[in-house]
Amino acid sequence: MPLLNADVHASRRDHLRGPISEVADGLLVVDPSDLRYLTGFTGSNGALFLSAVGADGDIFSTDGRYTEQAARQSPDLGILVSRTCLEAVTDQCISQGSARMAIDGRLTTGEISRIESRGLSTVLIDGLVAEARMVKDPGEIAATEEACAITSGAVVALASQLRIGDTEIAIARRLEQLFGEFGAEDRAFPTIVATGANSAHPHHEPSAQAVRSGDLLVIDSGARVRGYHSDMTRTFIVGEPSGWQLEIYAAVAAAATAGRSAVRPGISLADLDAAARQVIERSGFGDQFGHGLGHGIGLEIHEAPMIGPRSEGRLAAETLITVEPGVYLPGRGGVRIEDSLLVTANGHRSLTSAPRDLLVVG
Repeated sequence: MPLLNADVHASRRDHLRGPISEVADGLLVVDPSDLRYLTGFTGSNGALFLSAVGADGDIFSTDGRYTEQAARQSPDLGILVSRTCLEAVTDQCISQGSARMAIDGRLTTGEISRIESRGLSTVLIDGLVAEARMVKDPGEIAATEEACAITSGAVVALASQLRIGDTEIAIARRLEQLFGEFGAEDRAFPTIVATGANSAHPHHEPSAQAVRSGDLLVIDSGARVRGYHSDMTRTFIVGEPSGWQLEIYAAVAAAATAGRSAVRPGISLADLDAAARQVIERSGFGDQFGHGLGHGIGLEIHEAPMIGPRSEGRLAAETLITVEPGVYLPGRGGVRIEDSLLVTANGHRSLTSAPRDLLVVG
């Protein structure tokens, strides 16, 4: 089934032809997410030459495993069937008179060498498709809203089932099962469940560690719907919280509120990061917040824009981002609160709705 209708994908391709024409005869696209964005194709092997001249010059190739799928998902494109898609597209470009091919930073040096060895010159225009993908259309927003609603509902349902003695792995697998029961096509990324001292590791991989009374429990997860990702983190306390746990939770909660409140079109990415980071710094935990405030979400779980202290650029309306401050105390535990948000014309709207208060479980 196509992600969206063919007219949407054709319009996206047409939007890029002008910028491409300034430097080359066309742009080579091989990244799976970029291909899906521009063609609707979801297979694992494909290549697109996006002609600067017009749709008649577009060349799309995939291998024989995906012939029927490509015809169904990309009905407005002819299909060049070849196991070696990049070489097939390159040869076809040459045969139709192309001499200069634009490429982006997602191609390897080996792939670039193979292109040039066949007689085409190349020019780098890194980030052209990524920049186009930052601003979402209504279909993309609707899919992300659905993914976020599923994530929120599944985490709330899970919270009522959490018990002392549950392992991180068991909790992660149960949550992912709930995603399916609530209607997701898959998880957006490997679910993070971290209890006790493990919660001080932002990207902890779930283990056989069991939840114990007195633990902080961080669950970072997301569902995927029609290719679009959601991302949400909630932190729970097992039993009665101690003073230090309440202290770092209050700092992170205040930072998350400040970060969300600052989201609006036109704000610089660095200033958005600073809005939350300075709250944590004033609480005395600045050194324990070691990652950026957030990132874009869409066909990938981490995509432009990246939001951190040294990020350049500004937020645009109709962008989907996360806000996820955290404080991590090695050997003791950590807290992270994360939401997915839509940047609107006048501010923002949170798409994840699970309660943000420190919830007592077990």
